[in-house]
Amino acid sequence: MKKRLLLISSNSSGRGGGERYLVYLTQGLRLLDCEVHVLLSTVNYMDTWAKALDAEGAQVHRRDLSGLRVRPLRFVQAIADKKQQQKVASVCKEIHPDAILVNQQYDEDGLDYITGALNADIATVGGVMHMPMTATKNQRPFGKQRGNLLRKWYIQHPYRLLFVSKGSLAEFRNYYNLPYPDNLVHHGCPFLEIGNEPDLSKFPYPLSTIGFIGQFVPQKNLQLLVEGWLWMRKQGIETRLLLVGDGSERNSIEKLLAAAPQETWHITGWQNHPEKYLSIIDIYAMTSHFEGLPLALLEAVGRGLPAVVTNFNGAVDVAEHTSWVKVVTKSDPVSVGKALADTIQNLSNLKKQAQDNQETFRRYFSPSRMAKDTLAALGIA
Repeated sequence: MKKRLLLISSNSSGRGGGERYLVYLTQGLRLLDCEVHVLLSTVNYMDTWAKALDAEGAQVHRRDLSGLRVRPLRFVQAIADKKQQQKVASVCKEIHPDAILVNQQYDEDGLDYITGALNADIATVGGVMHMPMTATKNQRPFGKQRGNLLRKWYIQHPYRLLFVSKGSLAEFRNYYNLPYPDNLVHHGCPFLEIGNEPDLSKFPYPLSTIGFIGQFVPQKNLQLLVEGWLWMRKQGIETRLLLVGDGSERNSIEKLLAAAPQETWHITGWQNHPEKYLSIIDIYAMTSHFEGLPLALLEAVGRGLPAVVTNFNGAVDVAEHTSWVKVVTKSDPVSVGKALADTIQNLSNLKKQAQDNQETFRRYFSPSRMAKDTLAALGIA
């Protein structure tokens, strides 16, 4: 008999990797012949994910649900929202799955969805946490008080916690020290063939290309990447910087880039198929302040691209499965610039290592392996 799972989105973003995780998990579960149901909000920015999940064979259920982003009092409102918790419980009872998994994103997210699923009392409940956001919680406004309230909530609502990286698990465990077990389940993603290459008219000179794909937001710390690249230029190492995406930090990034000749850098803006740019990137770079286990990094590394990354959660998990990923332990422009320069100098050797070993990497970071591990963590393997 087919296993039936209900996946619940935290409805946080129309562009983020958290919802993309649900798409890839659905793909993996369908490969294992599971019946997959997904609960999404009716807000219009979730339409994209509804279409993507439907295309993977999920049965998508839309309800009028509020995400944390529209709650002025954040998780406190979510905890108190009995009406939304009842909506979630009703959907759980209607579908009657073998297990329920809430895509929590971080420690304050999705608590109303978790509560609703637990209140339904019909199946094992799990929550997958990407970025706990606890490392600096006590330094943020009312952080200690929020942490104390959340610790009480977690103790009163035991469920199966899944973490996407060793760092995320350790960060959460060190802060909350909960009296129930947790699980490590690495992401997986498909490595499809890239379609048509992008227009190369913006790249008239044959330079090695350092690239990033993602949102230009403070979390991604793109200023550090740009400053590291500029430091490398001052050492006489000529490369091109390609930033694929857009966001609130674009203006400040462009001001920094103005110090370099315009033909040596390019910002694409939002792209419907950003992965096509991987075909012209030589080194993938990521200098985020914090992550969980970034899918963009998996997608790049799994396609044989050497990478330079800062030591965010998930960086070590990827590096342990490769020899072509360099983790920078100091987050300063000189350290990043030196790591980029070292990678440029050893580029042909690193590409050869990636080519020889990327199939092993792809097998581990695959949707089917992720799905198998998720079923095991939920106790229904």
